[in-house]
Amino acid sequence: MARRTEAAFMQQLTELLVTEGISKLTIADIAGRLKCSRRRIYQIAPAKEELFIHICREVFNSQLEHGFAKANKESEPTKIIKAYLTATLNTSGISKACLIDLEATEQGRKLFDDYQLARVRGLEGIIEEGIKQQVFASQHPRLVSEAILGAAHRLRNPVFLEETGMRIGDAFDQFYRLVLEGLLKRND
Repeated sequence: MARRTEAAFMQQLTELLVTEGISKLTIADIAGRLKCSRRRIYQIAPAKEELFIHICREVFNSQLEHGFAKANKESEPTKIIKAYLTATLNTSGISKACLIDLEATEQGRKLFDDYQLARVRGLEGIIEEGIKQQVFASQHPRLVSEAILGAAHRLRNPVFLEETGMRIGDAFDQFYRLVLEGLLKRND
């Protein structure tokens, strides 16, 4: 049997952790599920919590890069903002269990907060450009980005998601549509 590449191994590890989180897994469980040695896991991080944070950081960084790449393929500000938000919204299938585990620790909350802040700062530049091109209404870019960041903190709350029956991606998607298209029905 051919040995899998490091990239394939990391992809399988990432899929496992973003699907199941970390709280119910041990390093032995992870090694068994991935058919590898515990040593291979410990080469990535010295503890399961650090492994989890490392993997989530990689997912978030990848999504930011993907968001900017998608945005750079567009030329119209409304398409740029939609491409960026949609790409950075898709956090590679982060599950409720993963989200709960992120929210359970200070380090996890900080990581998610930092990701949200980076997404919103990227958005500020897009908004500024849209205002310059007179495509977007003249709103203070920081106000818009802070409103989005504030909503992001609430929308990712597992209790909110449970109460509404929404997945995190669906909640962000609807919110971004609200920001971009408004609440009032248009007859145009």
